[in-house]
Amino acid sequence: MVASLCDDATQASGFPLPAFGSNRGATPRGDTVRGARGAQHVAMPQSASEDVAPTRKRKKKKRKGPLKVHRYGGWLLYFWHGMRPGVWLGLMWRNRFRVTLNCLPNILVVTLFSPLNTLLYWLSEAVYRRRAAAVRFDEPPVFVLGHWRSGTTLLHDLLSCDPAFGYPTTYACFFPSHFVLTERTARAWFDLFLPKKRPMDNMSVGFDRPQEDEFALCNLGLGSIYRTMAFPRAGPVDGRYFDLSELTDDERRTWIDGFLWFIRRVALRQRKRLILKSPIHTARVATMLELFPDARFVFISRDPFAVFPSTMRLWKSLNSVQGLQNPARDDPWLEDFVLSNFERMDASYARDRERVPKGQLVEVRYEELVADPKAALRRIYDGLGLGPFARAEAAVDDYLGRMKDYRTNVYELPAEKRALVETRWAAYIARYGYGRAPAGTAT
Repeated sequence: MVASLCDDATQASGFPLPAFGSNRGATPRGDTVRGARGAQHVAMPQSASEDVAPTRKRKKKKRKGPLKVHRYGGWLLYFWHGMRPGVWLGLMWRNRFRVTLNCLPNILVVTLFSPLNTLLYWLSEAVYRRRAAAVRFDEPPVFVLGHWRSGTTLLHDLLSCDPAFGYPTTYACFFPSHFVLTERTARAWFDLFLPKKRPMDNMSVGFDRPQEDEFALCNLGLGSIYRTMAFPRAGPVDGRYFDLSELTDDERRTWIDGFLWFIRRVALRQRKRLILKSPIHTARVATMLELFPDARFVFISRDPFAVFPSTMRLWKSLNSVQGLQNPARDDPWLEDFVLSNFERMDASYARDRERVPKGQLVEVRYEELVADPKAALRRIYDGLGLGPFARAEAAVDDYLGRMKDYRTNVYELPAEKRALVETRWAAYIARYGYGRAPAGTAT
Protein backbone atom coordinates (compact mmCIF):
# COMPACT_ATOMS: atom_id res chain seq x y z
CA MET A 1 0.00 0.00 0.00
CA VAL A 2 1.33 3.38 -0.94
CA ALA A 3 0.56 6.83 0.44
CA SER A 4 1.30 8.84 -2.68
CA LEU A 5 2.44 12.44 -2.73
CA CYS A 6 2.13 12.55 -6.50
CA ASP A 7 -0.21 15.30 -7.66
CA ASP A 8 -2.69 13.67 -10.02
CA ALA A 9 -3.30 17.00 -11.68
CA THR A 10 0.39 17.47 -12.53
CA GLN A 11 1.12 17.67 -16.23
CA ALA A 12 2.50 14.39 -17.50
CA SER A 13 4.53 16.08 -20.18
CA GLY A 14 6.63 18.18 -17.84
CA PHE A 15 6.77 20.58 -14.91
CA PRO A 16 7.21 24.34 -15.28
CA LEU A 17 9.06 24.77 -12.00
CA PRO A 18 9.32 27.97 -10.00
CA ALA A 19 12.44 28.75 -8.04
CA PHE A 20 13.16 26.32 -5.22
CA GLY A 21 10.51 27.05 -2.64
CA SER A 22 8.60 29.52 -4.81
CA ASN A 23 7.55 31.60 -1.83
CA ARG A 24 11.20 32.37 -1.14
CA GLY A 25 12.00 34.32 -4.29
CA ALA A 26 15.03 32.12 -4.83
CA THR A 27 17.08 31.70 -7.97
CA PRO A 28 16.37 28.52 -9.98
CA ARG A 29 18.94 25.82 -9.52
CA GLY A 30 19.87 22.38 -10.82
CA ASP A 31 20.36 21.15 -14.35
CA THR A 32 19.36 22.93 -17.47
CA VAL A 33 19.06 20.44 -20.31
CA ARG A 34 18.91 21.80 -23.82
CA GLY A 35 16.83 19.97 -26.41
CA ALA A 36 16.62 20.45 -30.13
CA ARG A 37 14.79 23.77 -29.93
CA GLY A 38 15.78 25.32 -26.65
CA ALA A 39 16.63 25.07 -22.99
CA GLN A 40 14.74 22.95 -20.48
CA HIS A 41 15.36 23.90 -16.89
CA VAL A 42 15.46 21.01 -14.48
CA ALA A 43 15.43 22.62 -11.07
CA MET A 44 17.87 21.86 -8.24
CA PRO A 45 21.40 20.51 -8.34
CA GLN A 46 21.42 17.57 -10.74
CA SER A 47 24.00 17.39 -13.51
CA ALA A 48 24.45 15.72 -16.87
CA SER A 49 26.64 13.41 -18.91
CA GLU A 50 29.85 13.69 -20.81
CA ASP A 51 28.29 12.88 -24.15
CA VAL A 52 25.93 15.80 -23.57
CA ALA A 53 28.70 18.33 -23.53
CA PRO A 54 28.55 21.43 -21.32
CA THR A 55 28.00 24.66 -23.16
CA ARG A 56 30.45 26.56 -20.98
CA LYS A 57 33.82 27.07 -22.56
CA ARG A 58 36.82 25.60 -20.81
CA LYS A 59 40.42 26.41 -21.37
CA LYS A 60 42.44 23.58 -22.81
CA LYS A 61 45.26 22.45 -20.57
CA LYS A 62 48.45 21.02 -21.92
CA ARG A 63 49.57 17.63 -20.73
CA LYS A 64 52.45 17.60 -18.32
CA GLY A 65 53.76 14.07 -18.71
CA PRO A 66 52.72 10.66 -17.37
CA LEU A 67 51.76 12.01 -13.94
CA LYS A 68 49.16 14.38 -15.37
CA VAL A 69 45.76 13.49 -13.85
CA HIS A 70 42.70 14.02 -16.03
CA ARG A 71 39.82 15.03 -13.76
CA TYR A 72 36.29 15.03 -15.13
CA GLY A 73 34.31 17.47 -13.04
CA GLY A 74 36.90 18.37 -10.41
CA TRP A 75 38.70 16.77 -7.48
CA LEU A 76 37.48 14.68 -4.56
CA LEU A 77 39.28 12.77 -1.82
CA TYR A 78 39.53 9.00 -2.44
CA PHE A 79 36.98 7.29 -0.28
CA TRP A 80 39.24 4.21 -0.42
CA HIS A 81 41.24 5.84 2.41
CA GLY A 82 38.89 4.16 4.87
CA MET A 83 39.77 0.61 3.86
CA ARG A 84 41.81 -1.72 6.04
CA PRO A 85 44.81 -3.46 4.41
CA GLY A 86 43.05 -6.73 3.59
CA VAL A 87 40.16 -4.97 1.85
CA TRP A 88 42.43 -2.51 0.04
CA LEU A 89 44.90 -5.11 -1.20
CA GLY A 90 42.01 -7.41 -2.12
CA LEU A 91 40.55 -4.66 -4.28
CA MET A 92 43.91 -4.15 -5.97
CA TRP A 93 44.61 -7.87 -6.44
CA ARG A 94 41.17 -8.48 -7.92
CA ASN A 95 42.24 -6.17 -10.72
CA ARG A 96 45.82 -7.45 -10.79
CA PHE A 97 47.17 -4.06 -9.73
CA ARG A 98 46.41 -2.59 -13.17
CA VAL A 99 46.72 1.01 -12.02
CA THR A 100 48.01 3.94 -14.03
CA LEU A 101 51.20 5.75 -13.16
CA ASN A 102 49.49 9.08 -12.48
CA CYS A 103 47.44 7.50 -9.66
CA LEU A 104 50.45 6.07 -7.80
CA PRO A 105 50.91 9.01 -5.37
CA ASN A 106 47.34 8.70 -4.08
CA ILE A 107 47.55 4.91 -4.08
CA LEU A 108 50.68 5.12 -1.94
CA VAL A 109 48.90 7.38 0.55
CA VAL A 110 45.97 4.95 0.85
CA THR A 111 48.37 2.02 1.26
CA LEU A 112 50.26 3.76 4.05
CA PHE A 113 47.05 4.90 5.75
CA SER A 114 45.28 1.53 5.73
CA PRO A 115 47.25 -0.03 8.64
CA LEU A 116 46.21 2.94 10.78
CA ASN A 117 42.58 2.07 10.01
CA THR A 118 43.23 -1.40 11.42
CA LEU A 119 44.83 -0.06 14.59
CA LEU A 120 41.97 2.38 15.14
CA TYR A 121 39.47 -0.39 14.40
CA TRP A 122 40.95 -2.53 17.17
CA LEU A 123 40.85 0.37 19.61
CA SER A 124 37.31 1.32 18.65
CA GLU A 125 36.01 -2.22 18.97
CA ALA A 126 37.72 -2.66 22.33
CA VAL A 127 35.78 0.33 23.62
CA TYR A 128 32.46 0.12 21.78
CA ARG A 129 31.86 -3.46 20.57
CA ARG A 130 29.61 -4.55 23.44
CA ARG A 131 27.65 -1.31 23.45
CA ALA A 132 27.11 -1.51 19.70
CA ALA A 133 25.96 -5.14 19.91
CA ALA A 134 23.36 -4.10 22.48
CA VAL A 135 21.81 -1.42 20.23
CA ARG A 136 18.14 -2.01 19.52
CA PHE A 137 16.15 -0.14 16.92
CA ASP A 138 13.09 0.73 18.98
CA GLU A 139 12.18 3.25 16.29
CA PRO A 140 12.82 1.63 12.88
CA PRO A 141 14.92 3.48 10.32
CA VAL A 142 13.48 5.70 7.61
CA PHE A 143 14.84 4.82 4.16
CA VAL A 144 15.06 7.44 1.42
CA LEU A 145 14.62 5.64 -1.90
CA GLY A 146 15.00 6.71 -5.51
CA HIS A 147 17.39 6.39 -8.42
CA TRP A 148 20.64 8.33 -8.45
CA ARG A 149 20.13 11.99 -9.39
CA SER A 150 16.40 11.88 -8.68
CA GLY A 151 16.59 14.16 -5.62
CA THR A 152 17.51 11.65 -2.92
CA THR A 153 20.32 13.86 -1.58
CA LEU A 154 18.02 16.87 -1.32
CA LEU A 155 15.35 14.82 0.44
CA HIS A 156 17.89 13.21 2.76
CA ASP A 157 19.32 16.62 3.66
CA LEU A 158 15.88 18.07 4.37
CA LEU A 159 14.80 15.16 6.57
CA SER A 160 18.13 15.27 8.38
CA CYS A 161 17.38 18.84 9.44
CA ASP A 162 15.07 17.37 12.09
CA PRO A 163 16.96 17.24 15.43
CA ALA A 164 15.09 14.04 16.26
CA PHE A 165 16.79 12.14 13.43
CA GLY A 166 20.33 10.86 13.04
CA TYR A 167 22.18 9.81 9.90
CA PRO A 168 25.50 8.38 8.71
CA THR A 169 27.89 11.26 8.13
CA THR A 170 30.42 11.45 5.31
CA TYR A 171 33.17 10.78 7.85
CA ALA A 172 31.38 7.68 9.13
CA CYS A 173 30.93 6.34 5.59
CA PHE A 174 34.51 7.09 4.55
CA PHE A 175 36.02 5.67 7.78
CA PRO A 176 33.46 3.08 8.92
CA SER A 177 35.92 0.90 10.83
CA HIS A 178 36.58 3.42 13.58
CA PHE A 179 34.34 6.50 13.19
CA VAL A 180 32.69 5.88 16.57
CA LEU A 181 36.06 6.42 18.22
CA THR A 182 37.62 9.07 15.98
CA GLU A 183 34.86 11.19 14.43
CA ARG A 184 34.72 13.89 17.10
CA THR A 185 38.43 14.63 16.95
CA ALA A 186 39.45 13.81 13.38
CA ARG A 187 36.52 15.11 11.35
CA ALA A 188 37.55 18.77 11.37
CA TRP A 189 41.09 17.90 10.31
CA PHE A 190 39.93 15.77 7.38
CA ASP A 191 37.65 18.58 6.15
CA LEU A 192 40.85 20.27 4.95
CA PHE A 193 41.12 17.56 2.28
CA LEU A 194 37.65 17.97 0.83
CA PRO A 195 36.69 20.44 -1.91
CA LYS A 196 33.97 22.94 -1.11
CA LYS A 197 31.69 21.51 -3.82
CA ARG A 198 31.00 18.04 -5.19
CA PRO A 199 32.48 17.58 -8.68
CA MET A 200 29.29 16.12 -10.15
CA ASP A 201 26.77 18.81 -9.15
CA ASN A 202 28.38 21.66 -7.18
CA MET A 203 26.59 20.71 -3.97
CA SER A 204 28.39 21.55 -0.74
CA VAL A 205 30.41 18.78 0.88
CA GLY A 206 31.65 18.22 4.41
CA PHE A 207 32.48 15.32 6.67
CA ASP A 208 29.56 16.18 8.96
CA ARG A 209 26.94 16.05 6.19
CA PRO A 210 24.55 13.13 5.56
CA GLN A 211 26.01 10.47 3.28
CA GLU A 212 25.16 7.20 1.52
CA ASP A 213 25.82 4.15 3.67
CA GLU A 214 26.78 2.21 0.51
CA PHE A 215 30.20 3.91 0.66
CA ALA A 216 30.68 2.51 4.15
CA LEU A 217 29.70 -1.01 3.08
CA CYS A 218 32.16 -0.82 0.20
CA ASN A 219 34.94 0.37 2.54
CA LEU A 220 34.20 -2.52 4.89
CA GLY A 221 34.79 -5.00 2.07
CA LEU A 222 31.19 -5.90 1.25
CA GLY A 223 30.20 -6.38 -2.37
CA SER A 224 28.99 -3.23 -4.09
CA ILE A 225 28.74 -1.89 -7.62
CA TYR A 226 30.59 1.15 -6.26
CA ARG A 227 33.77 -0.90 -6.62
CA THR A 228 33.33 -0.35 -10.34
CA MET A 229 34.73 3.14 -10.02
CA ALA A 230 38.07 1.86 -8.69
CA PHE A 231 39.04 0.24 -12.01
CA PRO A 232 36.69 1.82 -14.55
CA ARG A 233 38.53 0.45 -17.58
CA ALA A 234 37.55 -3.07 -16.51
CA GLY A 235 33.82 -2.29 -16.61
CA PRO A 236 31.05 -2.98 -14.07
CA VAL A 237 31.60 -5.37 -11.15
CA ASP A 238 29.57 -6.83 -8.28
CA GLY A 239 26.25 -6.62 -10.11
CA ARG A 240 25.00 -9.53 -7.98
CA TYR A 241 24.90 -7.16 -5.00
CA PHE A 242 22.47 -4.83 -6.71
CA ASP A 243 19.29 -6.31 -5.23
CA LEU A 244 21.01 -9.19 -3.35
CA SER A 245 18.71 -11.77 -5.00
CA GLU A 246 21.53 -13.59 -6.81
CA LEU A 247 23.73 -14.09 -3.74
CA THR A 248 24.28 -17.43 -2.04
CA ASP A 249 22.87 -17.80 1.47
CA ASP A 250 26.34 -17.29 2.97
CA GLU A 251 27.03 -14.22 0.83
CA ARG A 252 23.70 -12.69 1.72
CA ARG A 253 24.23 -13.35 5.43
CA THR A 254 27.67 -11.77 5.27
CA TRP A 255 26.25 -8.68 3.59
CA ILE A 256 23.42 -8.35 6.10
CA ASP A 257 25.78 -8.80 9.05
CA GLY A 258 28.07 -6.09 7.68
CA PHE A 259 25.18 -3.72 7.06
CA LEU A 260 23.83 -4.18 10.58
CA TRP A 261 27.34 -3.88 12.05
CA PHE A 262 27.66 -0.44 10.52
CA ILE A 263 24.22 1.02 11.25
CA ARG A 264 24.32 -0.21 14.85
CA ARG A 265 27.42 1.91 15.32
CA VAL A 266 25.77 4.86 13.61
CA ALA A 267 22.84 4.46 16.00
CA LEU A 268 25.22 4.22 18.96
CA ARG A 269 27.01 7.38 17.83
CA GLN A 270 23.88 9.36 16.99
CA ARG A 271 21.44 7.98 19.60
CA LYS A 272 18.51 8.99 17.40
CA ARG A 273 16.14 7.44 14.89
CA LEU A 274 18.11 6.94 11.68
CA ILE A 275 17.44 8.39 8.23
CA LEU A 276 19.29 6.19 5.72
CA LYS A 277 19.83 7.00 2.06
CA SER A 278 21.51 4.93 -0.61
CA PRO A 279 19.85 4.89 -4.03
CA ILE A 280 20.69 1.23 -4.47
CA HIS A 281 18.51 0.36 -1.45
CA THR A 282 15.59 1.09 -3.80
CA ALA A 283 16.27 -2.38 -5.22
CA ARG A 284 16.56 -3.90 -1.71
CA VAL A 285 13.18 -3.04 -0.18
CA ALA A 286 12.38 -6.71 0.45
CA THR A 287 15.61 -7.17 2.41
CA MET A 288 15.08 -3.99 4.42
CA LEU A 289 11.56 -5.13 5.34
CA GLU A 290 12.98 -8.47 6.43
CA LEU A 291 15.42 -6.69 8.75
CA PHE A 292 13.03 -3.94 9.86
CA PRO A 293 9.37 -4.97 9.42
CA ASP A 294 8.20 -1.55 10.68
CA ALA A 295 10.64 0.51 8.59
CA ARG A 296 9.42 3.63 6.85
CA PHE A 297 10.18 4.41 3.20
CA VAL A 298 10.09 7.61 1.17
CA PHE A 299 10.46 7.14 -2.57
CA ILE A 300 11.23 10.09 -4.83
CA SER A 301 10.70 10.02 -8.58
CA ARG A 302 11.96 12.51 -11.14
CA ASP A 303 11.66 13.28 -14.84
CA PRO A 304 13.76 10.50 -16.43
CA PHE A 305 14.89 12.79 -19.25
CA ALA A 306 16.75 14.74 -16.56
CA VAL A 307 17.83 11.70 -14.54
CA PHE A 308 19.62 10.04 -17.45
CA PRO A 309 22.14 12.77 -18.36
CA SER A 310 22.65 13.62 -14.72
CA THR A 311 23.44 10.00 -13.86
CA MET A 312 25.86 9.79 -16.77
CA ARG A 313 27.60 12.86 -15.39
CA LEU A 314 27.65 11.35 -11.89
CA TRP A 315 29.39 8.13 -12.95
CA LYS A 316 31.75 9.99 -15.27
CA SER A 317 32.81 12.17 -12.35
CA LEU A 318 33.17 9.33 -9.85
CA ASN A 319 35.08 7.09 -12.25
CA SER A 320 37.44 9.99 -12.84
CA VAL A 321 38.00 11.24 -9.30
CA GLN A 322 37.90 7.82 -7.56
CA GLY A 323 39.46 5.68 -10.26
CA LEU A 324 42.87 4.07 -9.85
CA GLN A 325 43.08 4.20 -13.63
CA ASN A 326 43.12 7.65 -15.16
CA PRO A 327 41.69 8.65 -17.55
CA ALA A 328 38.80 6.28 -16.91
CA ARG A 329 38.01 5.29 -20.52
CA ASP A 330 34.53 4.16 -19.50
CA ASP A 331 32.70 5.09 -22.71
CA PRO A 332 32.35 1.50 -23.98
CA TRP A 333 30.14 0.40 -21.08
CA LEU A 334 28.83 3.42 -19.21
CA GLU A 335 25.66 4.25 -21.13
CA ASP A 336 24.24 0.73 -21.01
CA PHE A 337 25.31 0.47 -17.36
CA VAL A 338 23.20 3.52 -16.49
CA LEU A 339 20.22 2.42 -18.58
CA SER A 340 20.28 -1.18 -17.31
CA ASN A 341 20.69 -0.24 -13.65
CA PHE A 342 17.68 2.06 -13.86
CA GLU A 343 15.57 -0.69 -15.44
CA ARG A 344 16.66 -3.22 -12.83
CA MET A 345 16.08 -0.84 -9.94
CA ASP A 346 12.66 0.19 -11.22
CA ALA A 347 11.56 -3.42 -11.71
CA SER A 348 12.69 -4.40 -8.20
CA TYR A 349 10.98 -1.45 -6.57
CA ALA A 350 7.76 -1.89 -8.57
CA ARG A 351 7.61 -5.49 -7.35
CA ASP A 352 8.51 -4.89 -3.70
CA ARG A 353 6.53 -1.71 -3.05
CA GLU A 354 3.39 -3.85 -2.95
CA ARG A 355 4.80 -5.69 0.08
CA VAL A 356 5.14 -2.55 2.17
CA PRO A 357 2.32 -2.30 4.75
CA LYS A 358 -0.05 0.64 4.64
CA GLY A 359 1.33 3.74 6.34
CA GLN A 360 4.99 2.80 5.80
CA LEU A 361 5.59 4.16 2.29
CA VAL A 362 5.15 7.60 0.81
CA GLU A 363 5.98 8.57 -2.76
CA VAL A 364 6.83 12.11 -3.79
CA ARG A 365 7.79 13.74 -7.05
CA TYR A 366 11.04 15.65 -7.15
CA GLU A 367 9.25 18.42 -9.01
CA GLU A 368 6.72 18.73 -6.20
CA LEU A 369 9.41 18.73 -3.53
CA VAL A 370 11.25 21.55 -5.30
CA ALA A 371 8.13 23.63 -5.89
CA ASP A 372 7.01 23.56 -2.23
CA PRO A 373 9.51 21.72 0.00
CA LYS A 374 7.76 22.31 3.30
CA ALA A 375 4.36 21.20 2.05
CA ALA A 376 5.88 17.99 0.70
CA LEU A 377 7.74 17.38 3.97
CA ARG A 378 4.57 17.89 6.02
CA ARG A 379 2.78 15.23 3.97
CA ILE A 380 5.74 12.87 4.40
CA TYR A 381 5.66 13.38 8.17
CA ASP A 382 1.91 12.83 8.28
CA GLY A 383 1.95 9.85 5.93
CA LEU A 384 4.67 8.00 7.84
CA GLY A 385 3.79 9.11 11.34
CA LEU A 386 7.15 10.78 11.94
CA GLY A 387 5.84 13.23 14.52
CA PRO A 388 5.30 17.00 14.29
CA PHE A 389 7.05 18.74 11.40
CA ALA A 390 7.18 21.89 13.54
CA ARG A 391 10.26 20.64 15.39
CA ALA A 392 12.21 20.61 12.09
CA GLU A 393 10.74 23.71 10.44
CA ALA A 394 13.28 26.27 11.64
CA ALA A 395 16.22 24.10 10.53
CA VAL A 396 14.56 23.44 7.19
CA ASP A 397 14.08 27.17 6.66
CA ASP A 398 17.76 27.72 7.40
CA TYR A 399 18.76 25.00 4.92
CA LEU A 400 16.54 26.43 2.20
CA GLY A 401 17.95 29.87 2.82
CA ARG A 402 21.50 28.62 2.37
CA MET A 403 20.53 26.93 -0.91
CA LYS A 404 18.89 29.93 -2.50
CA ASP A 405 21.94 31.14 -4.45
CA TYR A 406 22.61 27.84 -6.20
CA ARG A 407 23.20 28.25 -9.95
CA THR A 408 22.48 25.74 -12.70
CA ASN A 409 24.76 23.93 -15.12
CA VAL A 410 23.75 23.85 -18.79
CA TYR A 411 24.26 20.77 -21.00
CA GLU A 412 23.14 19.59 -24.43
CA LEU A 413 20.86 16.54 -24.55
CA PRO A 414 20.68 15.20 -28.12
CA ALA A 415 17.34 14.07 -29.48
CA GLU A 416 18.57 10.49 -30.00
CA LYS A 417 19.36 10.20 -26.29
CA ARG A 418 15.87 11.38 -25.38
CA ALA A 419 14.43 8.74 -27.69
CA LEU A 420 16.64 6.08 -26.10
CA VAL A 421 15.43 6.99 -22.61
CA GLU A 422 11.83 6.99 -23.76
CA THR A 423 12.23 3.45 -25.09
CA ARG A 424 14.33 1.87 -22.33
CA TRP A 425 12.55 3.46 -19.38
CA ALA A 426 9.02 3.30 -20.75
CA ALA A 427 7.61 1.42 -17.73
CA TYR A 428 8.82 4.11 -15.30
CA ILE A 429 7.58 6.91 -17.56
CA ALA A 430 4.12 5.36 -17.72
CA ARG A 431 3.94 4.50 -14.00
CA TYR A 432 4.80 7.98 -12.77
CA GLY A 433 3.24 9.99 -15.58
CA TYR A 434 6.39 11.46 -17.11
CA GLY A 435 5.37 11.80 -20.73
CA ARG A 436 8.02 12.88 -23.19
CA ALA A 437 8.50 16.63 -22.87
CA PRO A 438 8.72 18.38 -26.23
CA ALA A 439 11.96 20.21 -26.92
CA GLY A 440 12.04 23.75 -25.66
CA THR A 441 9.62 23.27 -22.76
CA ALA A 442 10.43 23.33 -19.05
CA THR A 443 10.61 20.10 -17.10
